[in-house]
Amino acid sequence: MQEIKNLLNQVNIITKKNAEILDATGGRFNMFKVCGVNHYENTHSGILAEFLNPGGTHGLRSKLLECFIETLGEYFTIQNFNFERSRVRTEHSTEEGRIDILLEDNQNKAIIIENKIYALDQPEQLKRYNRYAQTYKNGYQIFYLTLFGTDASWQSCEGVPYLSISYRENIIKWLEKCVAISSRHPIVRETIIQYINHLKQLTGQDMDAKNKEEITEVLSKIENLRAARVISQNYSATFNYLVEMHFNPKMDEFAKQKGLEYHYEKSEETYVRFHLSNPSWQGKCWIGFTFEANRCHYGLCNNPDIYRIPDETRKTIHENLKNLGVHSRKESNWWPFYSPYANLSLETWEAEIIKSDIFLNDCKEKIEHILAAMAGITI
Repeated sequence: MQEIKNLLNQVNIITKKNAEILDATGGRFNMFKVCGVNHYENTHSGILAEFLNPGGTHGLRSKLLECFIETLGEYFTIQNFNFERSRVRTEHSTEEGRIDILLEDNQNKAIIIENKIYALDQPEQLKRYNRYAQTYKNGYQIFYLTLFGTDASWQSCEGVPYLSISYRENIIKWLEKCVAISSRHPIVRETIIQYINHLKQLTGQDMDAKNKEEITEVLSKIENLRAARVISQNYSATFNYLVEMHFNPKMDEFAKQKGLEYHYEKSEETYVRFHLSNPSWQGKCWIGFTFEANRCHYGLCNNPDIYRIPDETRKTIHENLKNLGVHSRKESNWWPFYSPYANLSLETWEAEIIKSDIFLNDCKEKIEHILAAMAGITI
């Protein structure tokens, strides 16, 4: 146990030193974070599209787009894409759905980017984009962009040639090269640097190289390696402990006030998984907060192998939610209604669960919306 305490103290010292460096240099200041540019895919798509746009306000013409393709290297398969004569669109509407980022050149070639921060795949999403892409007779490529390079779900991508790319690796690497390209455009350069810092925070890479080396050196001692292994084995269980301390009693009390039964499942660093049942729903459906395909989402759930809420009832629930200001209309066989929300982080645990009830109150609000939408509906 003493070895574990010693290791934690040593790592904590390095972590605090890293934080002090950030504070001293203004490294924590980031307008993207201040403005809440975290899990809103449309906002990230707009930022990336502006960088990729040869006609963008950055004034660098096609240089940033060319750098993006060069960074992908051999993974980019379109031959002789005309960078200078290309245009960029976001939220491009087609009969097959909306494409997050679409780049077209003047030779009937296209780059399609599906941008997923925390949202879930829509049914057959990449299949639909692939059907639309057949109109580009001279070549196209579909990219599936996520924070950590997660693959698309099978129901979305079956039979579709696509490439998974990540903010953590591909986008940050590309933008770091763009810093040098924009050296004579200081406003553009500093904006790119801030966005890189923001992405590093979102992907847990906001410690400088020197401090990382110090931690590696500390861990390289055999007694510290043994202690680190014990810490790793107990890391996940810690979040269950924190939930039992700071979340479960309050959520259980709230559930009872609403005539619901609270069922806690498990927690990890990125999520708290639980569901609530209503006795009047006779076990046919429940309100769920879950984590699938590396993303959090919540909603109304049913097991279609046992009972599926009828289509007319589903439509009424969606209309009721829309009237309450909840505009997501996503659904599946299992989820008559669901909507994504931001994954948790250590910062969220500290600020919104341990030190306050922000996360609890957000969950309560989501539950209230679903209960209001279900009012008067017989299941």
